[in-house]
Amino acid sequence: MDPPVRLLFLAALIALAGCTIGVSERGGGGAVTATPTGTVGDTDETQTGALSPGFEPADRIEVRVLDVVDGDTVDVRLPDGSEDTVRLVGIDTPEVHAETAPLEYEGVPGTSAGRACLRSAGEDASAFLDSRIDGEQVTLVVDPNADRRGGYGRLLAYVSHDGQNLNWALVAAGHARVYDTDFALRDAFDSAEVAARGAGRGLWRCRNPD
Repeated sequence: MDPPVRLLFLAALIALAGCTIGVSERGGGGAVTATPTGTVGDTDETQTGALSPGFEPADRIEVRVLDVVDGDTVDVRLPDGSEDTVRLVGIDTPEVHAETAPLEYEGVPGTSAGRACLRSAGEDASAFLDSRIDGEQVTLVVDPNADRRGGYGRLLAYVSHDGQNLNWALVAAGHARVYDTDFALRDAFDSAEVAARGAGRGLWRCRNPD
């Protein structure tokens, strides 16, 4: 092979190799066997709350968000045209339609100031979710370790939009606490809460209300 041709051949091989770096590898049924960045199921959890390597959702459903009820609950239209209510799995945001419960949020005092601060934090959580997905098409990702429906009959799921797991994003921003239940991404969510609490983000500022 002539030297110029050899050089061109080597350059082509290098370019092809570069294109494969960071590409996800998937097993059967959509299980993730690598941890690249991108959509739910492929996202670096330190960035957007990724689904972990090996995570295989129980289901994925494309829906339209009709209404953001509060920071952890949304009404949606399903593909068949019916409507349902979704509770964001694994998280809990302060109440905006009922009495706040400071004892559910570590370190928040059960005083009038603590309750008022949580109310404000709940409104912030609702606004965070509303600004991102109200009226939008989103993907519901059903966790294989969690019940499909909660105690009030609501569908339990992660909400994915623009490649971000919004359940995790709410925790990381300090808008939600991790709900004490079993779900596949519990470790990643716990880590996000510890970081948010340590930084005093979002609702965690209510540990020292004005």
